[in-house]
Amino acid sequence: MFVIMGVTGQVGGAALESLKHQGVPVRAVSRDPARAAGLGVETVRADASDTASLAAAFEGAEAAFVMLVPPKQSEDVLAGSRAAARSIAAAVRTARVPHVVALSSVGAHLSEGNGIVRVLHDFEAALAGVAPSLVFLRPGEFLENWAAMVPVARDAGVLPTGKLPLDKRNEAVSALDVGRVAADLLFEPRPGTRIVDLDGPARYSALDAAEILSRLLGKPVTAVPSSREDWVAGLVAAGLGADYAEKLADLDEAINAGRLDFPPGGEMRRGTVTLEAVLQRLAAGG
Repeated sequence: MFVIMGVTGQVGGAALESLKHQGVPVRAVSRDPARAAGLGVETVRADASDTASLAAAFEGAEAAFVMLVPPKQSEDVLAGSRAAARSIAAAVRTARVPHVVALSSVGAHLSEGNGIVRVLHDFEAALAGVAPSLVFLRPGEFLENWAAMVPVARDAGVLPTGKLPLDKRNEAVSALDVGRVAADLLFEPRPGTRIVDLDGPARYSALDAAEILSRLLGKPVTAVPSSREDWVAGLVAAGLGADYAEKLADLDEAINAGRLDFPPGGEMRRGTVTLEAVLQRLAAGG
């Protein structure tokens, strides 16, 4: 039996669907089981900050997919994330899960200068040695991160972005591919710790996203650079806490500076979902 965290999100949901298609017994973990109703698998309530409930959810698992969701409203995102990371690690140890796949990110090898990815550096540190077989899955930035800008592109014909220069192509992958690869890795226990990098089928720039949206929306869409101040203000207006918004802006600056490229020589996998497929789904409201 496999245990999956984050089943109501895009990554966890994709991992769950992949496992269901393969006929594998799955236990879905959710903070709100009502939201996870109808998934067709056993569903249990557990929270990353509640070690006891999470350990109970992991009990008897052959393998588990774990993830850390930073507290977006916290005044100190790093501190809140470290507490959740320690709780997840303690739950895995208590339940003696033999094989763990943990969602991390490109740039998690850096202890500073990586923006919000710093929480995943700390997550990896907390999970070190928690299971005989441990995989850190480090995908590039999610292509779905353009979602918040699609309505702006549709209404105003502009695509604001903190990614500069506008023609710089960066590593990025669909959350659907991340979930599918995470599911695959659950079937690959090996002694020790592995790091698996995950990139998309191609690299994309803000100009690429604007060109694709122009075709999908049937109107010109122009990529426009946003200042850090405007970008943070927009994120806060969208409902994020100030500290979280600042760290997302730090992430963009790290990407622009090339600090979040995949290190050479690592184990690399590639997704198949293109930016056009993602934007088409987002433009259709999916």
